[in-house]
Amino acid sequence: MDWLAGKVVIVTGIGPGFGRVLAEEAARLGARVVMVSRSREIMDEVAALIRANGGEAIAVRADITLTEDCERVVADGLAAFGRIDGLVNSAYKPGDIKPVNELDLDELAAAFNVTVIGTLRMIRAVTPVMEAQGGGAIVNVGSQVARKIVPNQGGYAATKAAISALTRQLASELGPRNIRVNTPAFGWTISPPARAWLEQREAEGGETVEAAIAQIASGIALGRVPGEVECAHAALAMVSDIMRVVTGATLDVNGGEYMAL
Repeated sequence: MDWLAGKVVIVTGIGPGFGRVLAEEAARLGARVVMVSRSREIMDEVAALIRANGGEAIAVRADITLTEDCERVVADGLAAFGRIDGLVNSAYKPGDIKPVNELDLDELAAAFNVTVIGTLRMIRAVTPVMEAQGGGAIVNVGSQVARKIVPNQGGYAATKAAISALTRQLASELGPRNIRVNTPAFGWTISPPARAWLEQREAEGGETVEAAIAQIASGIALGRVPGEVECAHAALAMVSDIMRVVTGATLDVNGGEYMAL
């Protein structure tokens, strides 16, 4: 597959979970990748893997809560590759896992500063470049918890609901510049952080990881938990020309665990 051949794609939030999969798959699909994270260790590992497989990638250490860092990411991407075609906003801060009325409001504000305002900072940095090129595509990674109630996930849900609302608004505002904005809303996938959480529950006397995964799968229409690579492809399709007439959409990517009206 070469959906992204010739494109340059920025991916934020490169860590041990979904962000690195997005970067690896973007390269596998033909993109030159600009990776963004506050630490270099995992980015350097992913960059080496991409290059070993014949791809091109750079790692930019940056904090998306700082406007100057976001602008530097775009400048470094242009210096390396000459253009920016896609931006995948994967960076987020989950915040506290508590009932809403028990949330530390400073922690919630910090989560919004990364997940929502940081996303906007990256979008503001990249849109002038995309407009000058004649267009581009922005993907804001979302979650089904924005619409499906999950106990103790209210703070995280609020940040992801804001992302979906901003996606629609930005799609309307940026559409005349030929810049598309979409959100894939993901459900369960057994990423390394998710598996570690299930393993911790098992160690504390809960059900086994295998039993927990089977229970999760039983509530999914397809009868299995979607894989990270499958989910990454759904997000990256939104960057590609395959979906060039789709904008302002929040697409459920969860195997049928939750189906919006």
